[in-house]
Amino acid sequence: MKIRQNEKKKAKFRVSFLFLFIFASFVVCFVFYMKEDFEISSDMVEIEDKEVVRIEPIGDGITLVNPVPAGAKADKSYYDDAVFIGNTVLAGLSDNGYVAPSNMLLSDSITLSNFNTVFLSVNNEEISIADAALGLNAGKIYIMVGVDDLEGSFGELEDFIDTIKEKSDKTQIYLMSLLPVTSDNESRIALNSDIDTYNSRLLDFADQKDVFYIDVSTDFKGNDGKLPPSYAEVNGIRLKKESYDRLSDYILTHTG
Repeated sequence: MKIRQNEKKKAKFRVSFLFLFIFASFVVCFVFYMKEDFEISSDMVEIEDKEVVRIEPIGDGITLVNPVPAGAKADKSYYDDAVFIGNTVLAGLSDNGYVAPSNMLLSDSITLSNFNTVFLSVNNEEISIADAALGLNAGKIYIMVGVDDLEGSFGELEDFIDTIKEKSDKTQIYLMSLLPVTSDNESRIALNSDIDTYNSRLLDFADQKDVFYIDVSTDFKGNDGKLPPSYAEVNGIRLKKESYDRLSDYILTHTG
């Protein structure tokens, strides 16, 4: 049987149309598939390396960055529920009217080795440092200790922090770096290089315990890394009033 010429053209046209329909269907299906399932993976793009600062949550939406960076200056009322514990060098904050004397739990007898075991005499009653601070309803606790025990363990201080966190989850804890000393006092108190080493250890400890660390030391260093004599009284230990003003300004602008 022979096919006439016009029938041949008609058959050829039908085969081409069928091929075109199949191809178009494939393209449409492929487009919808890619739109639904296509994702850009991390290995398909080049990511620029960036420095990452460790930020950790410490409850109620508060984040911890150490050392605490500078920010807007808090009002003097910030000190109303702030309790200071440790070295008597902090006493000038009270003497110059910044902090109420009742909020100063200071003694040169407080060291790293007895921080959680020493008892304070408060209103003729002997109580632990933790109980004394909690009894003052401390919203913030500032601690500066260690000048007589620069290589000591932070075990007692760790127990104190755990006690405060257990009994008062609203209290913020600030570990303060030790201040530098004048050149004349390095032979009597401590070498500034040893103080720097201690402060570095304290920063690491603050990170481990998720508490704040404020670097007051750097703000009080001269170009030689020591406390300028102009910042201290004649004995080189007690700070001048202007220095306590400076210390207060630093605290109020580094509130975490």
